[in-house]
Amino acid sequence: MKKLPFTIIHKNKNIDFFFNLHDETKNSKFVGEISEKLINGIDEFLKKNPSTSDGDLLQALALMIATRVYISPFDNEKILKILFKMSDECISSINAGKISKIGNS
Repeated sequence: MKKLPFTIIHKNKNIDFFFNLHDETKNSKFVGEISEKLINGIDEFLKKNPSTSDGDLLQALALMIATRVYISPFDNEKILKILFKMSDECISSINAGKISKIGNS
């Protein structure tokens, strides 16, 4: 299985981990670039709108994902199952990632 190295910064910590790519991934570089742009765009929005709740954010993400799944030419139920599996694996990968503190905290 191909893996995409990825780093997130959360609460003054770098978390380095590997995201398991689907066997049919066409371009791992695009996966990383799109992920980075989405994460950074959401972070920028949250900094400008600090009263945004996690619930509001998760609903917006659900709407975005559902829209992309719906317009996909593939079976929606199969895509959702794969998405849930990949999300679960990614959380496990983040939890197992290398954590290093940054800053003065």
